Amino acid sequence: MSEPIAAELNGKVVKLYRGCGEHLPVIYSNDYAENGDAVLKRCGELGCPPFHLVTVSKVGWDRNLSPWPSEPVVAKNDHFDGNAPEYLKWFLGNVVPCAEEALALKNPVSYLAGYSMAGLFALWSLYETDFFSGAVCASGSLWYPGFRDFALSHELRRTPAGIYLSLGDKESAVRNPALQKTESVFRTLSEHYLNGGLSTVFELNPGNHYRDADLRMAKGYRWILSQ
Repeated sequence: MSEPIAAELNGKVVKLYRGCGEHLPVIYSNDYAENGDAVLKRCGELGCPPFHLVTVSKVGWDRNLSPWPSEPVVAKNDHFDGNAPEYLKWFLGNVVPCAEEALALKNPVSYLAGYSMAGLFALWSLYETDFFSGAVCASGSLWYPGFRDFALSHELRRTPAGIYLSLGDKESAVRNPALQKTESVFRTLSEHYLNGGLSTVFELNPGNHYRDADLRMAKGYRWILSQ
């Protein structure tokens, strides 16, 4: 990939990494700390199919990626304001047009990816918009209060090309009772999607929530681009 194109939109940093080839899909990723280069290096090591990557950072992690308001769960200073609906609208109306214009794309296949809260946002977004063809939810915060029941009781806006779910095998081995349920939620939703005939995979990786984030994302990219 060539040097990324950087832009600032409403205080958020957008980076666009152009892939080599024509008619390539686009993966959009919300990042806590922008790490496009590290993920793309891992993608090269894994032999990922070519694609364009668009990262968005300085997002307002808890506030903008939480689907509805919630009391603190992980730490006392959590700010789960439930602004995801507004952020998704902004994302589709600003980031996507900016990326498609800068990369000279017309109606490309587009996926949404994310890690942690951004993984939750990516999966939740499939219930809110039919724009994305699938989601990569790596170590996603699917423990989020009410999300399991929401996902089981609502329909996706379209049949996705794929849903990739992954988690570290030690992420549920914690004292926090909400986080202890994380692996169970992943397995429940994976089974739910598979029973619904959706192309879905759940991958368990070694380590806790903070291990090999770039590798876990790249593995998700490789899988969903191969669907």
